[in-house]
Amino acid sequence: MSIGLLAASPPWPVLLAGAAMVFVAGTLRGYTGFGFSIAAVPLLGLVGTPATIVPIVLMLQLAVSANGLRPAARQGDWRSIRLLAGGALLATPVGLWALTELPDVVVRLAIACTVSAAVLVLGLGFRPATAPSGLRVLLFGLASGLFNGVAGMPGPPAIAYYLGAPIPGAMARASMIVLFTLTSIFALVPLLALGRLDAETCSLAAAALPIVWWGSSLGAWLHARSSERMYRDSSLAVLAATAVLATAKALSFFL
Repeated sequence: MSIGLLAASPPWPVLLAGAAMVFVAGTLRGYTGFGFSIAAVPLLGLVGTPATIVPIVLMLQLAVSANGLRPAARQGDWRSIRLLAGGALLATPVGLWALTELPDVVVRLAIACTVSAAVLVLGLGFRPATAPSGLRVLLFGLASGLFNGVAGMPGPPAIAYYLGAPIPGAMARASMIVLFTLTSIFALVPLLALGRLDAETCSLAAAALPIVWWGSSLGAWLHARSSERMYRDSSLAVLAATAVLATAKALSFFL
């Protein structure tokens, strides 16, 4: 990172707070397979705007997901991955348009409402006897694509699908790793074409990457020592905490 870029970067206290936040998000991602963007966007949203932090989060998510992608691809449920990824591919450009055109408060409220809805459904114990198929899975993918573009966090709809589906936790985790690698690409390519991935954004992402990797390694170590029940309970707790943070930040605009 050049001196000029350092001068243009946020103050050091903000950078240190951001480093702590991405470490926490990386640890959650390593443990759950999905925790990075859904934690990083609301956390970093406390020190930046969605339009600023989403490109950084997307680059970090792609980089950290690529590490461990091969074993995840072998273990994932490709029937659902194909449908979810197809829906996300179609809807991500719409979300990117919303990110650039809508006011921050609208984006934050949308994030808060969707994450809260996912927590409510899963907290009530919704889990069908058979996994959704066809059009219903595609609808989850479309919702993931909208959130992928507008907030860099395709997680809530996809997590609601995988935690609700009657499949093993290890398969759900592997499927989300593959899916979120693809959705990161879907969002980054248009952002690159629009010139939104400037030198400072790329430098900040590169500086944060080792921190995310350390956190992800810690999370993977913890996951290897957890039970199926602990995995699902912890995943739901991550969603709930994210919903509280996102809602508090959205409502702060009205206070």
